[in-house]
Amino acid sequence: MHFNHYSDEGALLAAAVVNARIDSAADVTRLAAEHDLLLERPPSEDDAAGLRRWRAALAGVVDAPGDGERIEALNRLLARGTSHPRISLHNGPPHVHFRPDDVPPERQFAAITAFGLAWFLTQRGLHRLARCAADDCTVAFADVTRNGRQRYCSPRCANRQAVRRHRAR
Repeated sequence: MHFNHYSDEGALLAAAVVNARIDSAADVTRLAAEHDLLLERPPSEDDAAGLRRWRAALAGVVDAPGDGERIEALNRLLARGTSHPRISLHNGPPHVHFRPDDVPPERQFAAITAFGLAWFLTQRGLHRLARCAADDCTVAFADVTRNGRQRYCSPRCANRQAVRRHRAR
């Protein structure tokens, strides 16, 4: 089965990049492995620096105050991170990429997260990319739940917040 990163997985990867610690090329490799992303070449320290800059741009989409601003930020990401679609034959059956083949890891992450977020948010709803609603948490998440009403990054944060509300009463 071919794994399609240009769907919900692209949005999940975008949230993971926003939350990730990216101090070195090893961190880029680890993040790619955690999301089943086959890098076309080993990452360099320059790729790590580029991915940190891309993380800031992705955070701009997460933290946009309204739908219009979110769309504008996402359009800027699409312009920077993607190119015309093309069919690729590497790594198995033919599949579509929104970037040329044989690009550095930073560019792979950019194309996947930009187009993945665009697809996800236009198909599922612009509200499905957010920060955790817990008072003491700033983790970003892509809401892939069926009902689209996720408010917390994890059950742990949701439970802690419920306990706080209970104790406050």
